[in-house]
Amino acid sequence: MKMSFSLVLAFIVVAGSILSFGAAAQEPDVGPKCTQWNSFRVLFKKGDGKISDEAANALTAFIKEAGHDCGYRLYATASKEGGYDKAYDIAGRRLSATGDFLKAQGVKPEMVLALSHWVDDGAADTNTARSAILYTLPKQGISCRQYEKRDPVQINLFFYNQSSVISRQIKDDLDKFAASIRDSRCNVELTGLAAKEFTGSSAAKKNKELAKKRVKAIVDILTAAGIDSDRLIDTNVEYVGDKKPNVATSRLATASLM
Repeated sequence: MKMSFSLVLAFIVVAGSILSFGAAAQEPDVGPKCTQWNSFRVLFKKGDGKISDEAANALTAFIKEAGHDCGYRLYATASKEGGYDKAYDIAGRRLSATGDFLKAQGVKPEMVLALSHWVDDGAADTNTARSAILYTLPKQGISCRQYEKRDPVQINLFFYNQSSVISRQIKDDLDKFAASIRDSRCNVELTGLAAKEFTGSSAAKKNKELAKKRVKAIVDILTAAGIDSDRLIDTNVEYVGDKKPNVATSRLATASLM
C-alpha cells in the first residue's frame, strides 16, 4: 500500500515537473523593455547606411532587454546628405540594415515591420537626423498576407464631402472584418484621403485634418470591435485636393490586411 502510494506520488511529481517545464519552455521571450512605443535610435554616420560597431553593441543590448518575441516597428531617415534621390537611397539602406540586424539577432521576421524611410530636409544636419528609429510593441501582429498567405482583404470607405461619418453598412463591414481577425495577430493597414473639400486660407490644414479624422473613425470602430490599437498602422494619410478632383475616389479610406 505504501509502495503504491509512493508510486502515485512520484508520478504526480514527475508529471507536474513536465508540465511546468513545458510552460517554461513556451514562455514568451519578452523582456522589461518590451513596452508599448518604447523607442531606440540607431545613429549613422553622414552618407552611411551601415551600422557601426558602437551602434551594433548598443542595439544588441536593447534587443536583449526587449526580447526576441517583442514586436519591432522601424523607420529611417536621412537629412542633407547629397541630393534628394541619394539621401532617399541612404535612408532606405538604413532601414534595411536595421531590419536585417534584428533578424540576425534572432528576432523572428514576422515580428519586424520595416515600415518607412524618408528624407527630412527640414531637420538640422545632426546625428539624430541620420538614424533609424525602433519602436517596441508587446502585442505586435504579423503580416498575415505574407506569413499566413491570407487574401488581401480590404474594406473601402467612401465619405461624403467634408465628412468623416461612417455609414451603417460600412460599419457592419468593418465589424465583420474585425471578427475575422480578432483571434489572429494580423496587422491592419489604414489609409485615408481628403480632396479639396474645404477652401480658403487654411484649406490645406483643414483637409489634412479631415483625412486624419477619417482614419480615426476606422480606428474607433475596429478598437471597439476588439482589435488592439497597436495592430492598426496608418501608412498613407494625406490631402490630395491639389492633385485630384473632389470626387468619391479622392475621399477614400481603407482598412486592409498587411
